[in-house]
Amino acid sequence: MKRGDKVTLVAGVSLVFLLVAGSVAWADVVELDFWFSAPSRQVAFMEEAVDEYNALNPHVQINLVETPPGYERIATALAAGMGPDLFWFNQNIPWFFGIETVYPINDFVNDPEIGVDPESVFPWAHTSVHYGGVVQALPVYGYPGTLIYNRAMFAEAGMTDDHAPGTWEEVTDIALKFTEWVEGRPERWGMTNVTVDWNLQEMLLSNRGDWVDDELTRYVDDPEKLIEGLQWWHDMIHVHEVMPVPRGVTWVGAPYLHAGHETFIREEAAMAGFVGEIEFGVHAAATMMAENPDLDLGAVLTPLGPSSDGVRKISTGYGGIHVMADTADPLESYLFAKWFFEEKSLDYVLTMPGAVPANVAGIEHPVYLEDPLVNRQVLEIGDGILRNFHVFPGRLDVRSEEPSMAESVVLGVATPEEAVEKFLQHAEAVFALYREELDEFKEAHVIEWEW
Repeated sequence: MKRGDKVTLVAGVSLVFLLVAGSVAWADVVELDFWFSAPSRQVAFMEEAVDEYNALNPHVQINLVETPPGYERIATALAAGMGPDLFWFNQNIPWFFGIETVYPINDFVNDPEIGVDPESVFPWAHTSVHYGGVVQALPVYGYPGTLIYNRAMFAEAGMTDDHAPGTWEEVTDIALKFTEWVEGRPERWGMTNVTVDWNLQEMLLSNRGDWVDDELTRYVDDPEKLIEGLQWWHDMIHVHEVMPVPRGVTWVGAPYLHAGHETFIREEAAMAGFVGEIEFGVHAAATMMAENPDLDLGAVLTPLGPSSDGVRKISTGYGGIHVMADTADPLESYLFAKWFFEEKSLDYVLTMPGAVPANVAGIEHPVYLEDPLVNRQVLEIGDGILRNFHVFPGRLDVRSEEPSMAESVVLGVATPEEAVEKFLQHAEAVFALYREELDEFKEAHVIEWEW
């Protein structure tokens, strides 16, 4: 190399160094896309939180991006490796997109320096975000199975929150008290359902049953408890005539039998259940009150069935922040999720009437203690046996047949015994088909989240 070339090279390197040095602040910024969709009130809250975090951490830029519409588009993006760094979603992540789309944050939450204090998280939240050995999210709120009731109607009948039902028998008695039929037409229902599948799930759990045994070899560990629940449900509709046929069930010849949210929103039903207060990503109680601001609502955990022996089994679900497998920086993504959980989650949940905070500080927060939609859930949720929604992989193909089983009973097409027998034959075939996958899953699956 000639001397002149060397000088030119050194000068060139120096220029590059100066250019790089001048842009190092820009180059060091970690940009993270955060997919988020929610009602406008929650979007506004999240926008302010993201702006605050970005200001506090100049080396990180969280970009709030609206989640693509439709699960198919989300699944396609994730499968193509084009997903976000952070994703606001719920317990359905493994069902819809596969657990491999999530970055496991086990090591982060357990790290002595950057981990999350396990005492700051409600036990139900530990359970609900732990799936197949993977800590898949930092939870923000939860939605155990509940019964919602109209407090104004209760008050008119001389009833207080203390009269909210704790058993199926009490549900029936109260429903009979409020139901009104005039000239063969219902003017007011004592009880209405919001969904078919969640009601079915809650009936089995609240009657001390389980959807799968501990060895993942059988679906529905005690069919008699499921039959008992289906019979009670049938009788509420056809014998006592205190509730309409649930949404999702075809009903012919009686268009005036309204079902679901609408009946409750119009204050044409005293109670609604059993359902978690989050439905399809939109908060059920919040939606109800947005459509009818005059609603005065209370809620209790799903009342107990006659075979429960007073033991409560509680289904757990959550909404929260997931670090995704496609992330450019797992650590920085996790640190944002941790910050939001510790600094913002309680205030965020306050924008969602009826949601149960995952942050245990909520048990001391006056709003949660005084809110009749939340207080009994917050105080009582720790007294039961927790059941993760994902007791086995995506509940396989079995879950698709659950509503059909319920519909055949509430429509009077089959007896509970007939419907359950047919359903369990289907479940047995599915279990045989997926035996290898179930065995593999069992080796990795841990229900409790140990920090």
